[in-house]
Amino acid sequence: MKASSLLSHLLLVVLLAIPSVYFFSTVSPLWRDSDAFYQVATKFEFLTVLHWPPLYCFAARIPFLLASLIDGSLWRNGFSFNRPTITDLGLYFLIIFQHLFLISSLFAVCIGLAKSWAIRFIVAAWFMICLPFYAFAHCVGSEAITPPLLLLTSLAGIQYLRTACRQRLSLFFVLAVLCILDRHANGVIAGLVPLAIALTIGGFTLRPFIRNQMPGSWLGTNGRRLLVTTGVAIAALVAANSVVWIVCRFNKIPYRSRAGYAFVWRLNFFKDLPRKRQTIIIDQAESDLHDPALTAGLEKLKEMSGKGLFAPDDICDAVMTALIRQGYKGQPLHVTSDQKLNQLLAYFLHRPPPEFVQTVVNDVVTGMNLDPNVLVKDPFRCTDWLIQHRTEPSFEALSGLRTLAGDPDPLEKYAAEFRFWSFVPFWWLTGLVVAGSLFLGFAGTDPDDLCSAGYAMACAIIAVIAPIVSSIVVELLPRLMLPTLALLFFGVAVLLARFDRSKAGLVSNLPDTG
Repeated sequence: MKASSLLSHLLLVVLLAIPSVYFFSTVSPLWRDSDAFYQVATKFEFLTVLHWPPLYCFAARIPFLLASLIDGSLWRNGFSFNRPTITDLGLYFLIIFQHLFLISSLFAVCIGLAKSWAIRFIVAAWFMICLPFYAFAHCVGSEAITPPLLLLTSLAGIQYLRTACRQRLSLFFVLAVLCILDRHANGVIAGLVPLAIALTIGGFTLRPFIRNQMPGSWLGTNGRRLLVTTGVAIAALVAANSVVWIVCRFNKIPYRSRAGYAFVWRLNFFKDLPRKRQTIIIDQAESDLHDPALTAGLEKLKEMSGKGLFAPDDICDAVMTALIRQGYKGQPLHVTSDQKLNQLLAYFLHRPPPEFVQTVVNDVVTGMNLDPNVLVKDPFRCTDWLIQHRTEPSFEALSGLRTLAGDPDPLEKYAAEFRFWSFVPFWWLTGLVVAGSLFLGFAGTDPDDLCSAGYAMACAIIAVIAPIVSSIVVELLPRLMLPTLALLFFGVAVLLARFDRSKAGLVSNLPDTG
């Protein structure tokens, strides 16, 4: 590697690392409230395998093992992945690894999208100003690795689209599986490449001038690629769930979905309905489901909603109590409870009340009106919650952390130093990607322009689908917009990379096999 090229690589890394350095110099490690604690500090059970997928719950414990090796506690007290010792040293190792993963993924995207160093630095500057990526990298919780995984998956996808390299498709498959094993909602990323190919085929159909630059078999070739990538997307979903099933078997945990349990929090819309309407919907559900345990839960929902209150744990407790009366206990009790709540979810999905649909629509609209600034605030807010509750017996494992005790008001630090991006809502970013894609698609002069336009448009569509899927199952929270942010920023980066004309012509040279 030439000295000038090496210097350019180093400068690119330095540019991408500036926000990370700033976070380390001003902010103690952040926590995604109690969720982060359960993900890294409790034993492997249904929560750390089924409720949250196992990737982060396992990988995040490795830095604490490394810390125990360095400080010598491993030799004195041993180390258990089921009950890791949470130390400040291990915590800093975890945060460092998360920042390094983010920086390396951003570096790979900059290098992979463009050959011109000027464009690479422009793309790097675009990602560098996205503070939510760095805020979550500075936070314990599975969302920390969501942006880098999604960005790397998106990069592998567009590289396959441009070159038809099967190794890139295999890489896309592996990364998509890892995305799903990080967060269930990340499964939408599996549809990115098939959607992009479908949009690109449509673009070629509308632009005969560019279509004529392609080999005569372009339609058949891309049609086969569409079928292949659709199969890969389905295989990624199956593979991720198969990994969870294997982990469940290894840990003797009955495999099942926990979506119904999460859906209980979605029922919060009942408390805002008129009393008569609450009664009609709940009574109809009880009659249709005809299940004593679910009837007990729905009656608790009716009781709370009539008072304008909502406590989802009380609904779950009512279902559990009814099952206990039927003779269930231990593990079968928890399994049956999850299965019952899954039935409740299936019922509302098959027969959704208009109010439920309206709630989902309202949440998606609210989410698209949020701005990245709100996402930056979320880790600070969650850390503030954990600081206030750290003395509770449940969080005894955190009692020795000086990083928590020494930061009494993280929200104040956020308000003073990190209030950016408040003027750019998500719908604005979505419109930017859509408008840029349409312009490139209709004004482009070569096949690679249409490829990039189709891929950026697919990023925007999947970015909107992500909050829709989340809002159907759970109440939309700011952090659930993180996949949307990652895909929109990648979409803009794809459009920016088209200023690098040295990459033109790749699509026109595709082989005839998918």
